[in-house]
Amino acid sequence: MCSLADGGGPGGVFSGAGHINASKFRECKAILFDFGGTLDSDGEHWLDRFYALYEHFGLDVPRSEIKRAFYHADALCCNDSLVVSLGLRPLMKHHVHLQFAALNLEDHGKEKKLVEAFCNKSERFLLQSARLLGRVKNRYRLGLVSNFYGNVSILCEEAGLAESLDVILDSAQAGISKPHPEIFLTALGKLNLSPEQVVFIGDSYERDMIPARELGMKTIWMKGPNPRMPENAGPVDAWISSLSELEALIS
Repeated sequence: MCSLADGGGPGGVFSGAGHINASKFRECKAILFDFGGTLDSDGEHWLDRFYALYEHFGLDVPRSEIKRAFYHADALCCNDSLVVSLGLRPLMKHHVHLQFAALNLEDHGKEKKLVEAFCNKSERFLLQSARLLGRVKNRYRLGLVSNFYGNVSILCEEAGLAESLDVILDSAQAGISKPHPEIFLTALGKLNLSPEQVVFIGDSYERDMIPARELGMKTIWMKGPNPRMPENAGPVDAWISSLSELEALIS
């Protein structure tokens, strides 16, 4: 399973007590990032983005149905060998088409507008992320660990991220997904670093923060506009609401 959108657990507001505790990162040698919701937006889950887009384009679909259609499309993409060769725009064209089919929607104009709006926003954030990674790579080794469809490396190449990344792990290619510790351990092995030497940055508390912390990594939560945080989740070392805050935190 490579579900991308929903962090899971009840919604909640994080206290943010660790927001400025930068001293914890001084001994770290590498940073691992999630992809969706982390490098392509400021912590906004894909599902939340689709909720907003359906509403923006006047598609009167209950959120429960959007969620059903999203996860239907998500599952199909996870099991489609053709998806592994797709870049961002063909991927999202395919994904949204599958959503519309699941909803019995036949509005090609709005389908196209949804794809365009989603991709435009992602591309703006990915460009900013590529520039940031380019600046940070001289001080830290960088990597990516993502639950994705097998084509995250293509998206990283397209966006100019790949040249800054020492490790790119895609759950569909690795055969194991977050939050399973093995995918994190594989990344640590490729970096040849111990957990305490590495920071993990992601938007999902359950799939990113909890397993990374349990392995001994430092954690920075990308707290988006609709944060999802399970009860008794435990602390993170810091949180940010935008990736642009990262350099000040780790400098």
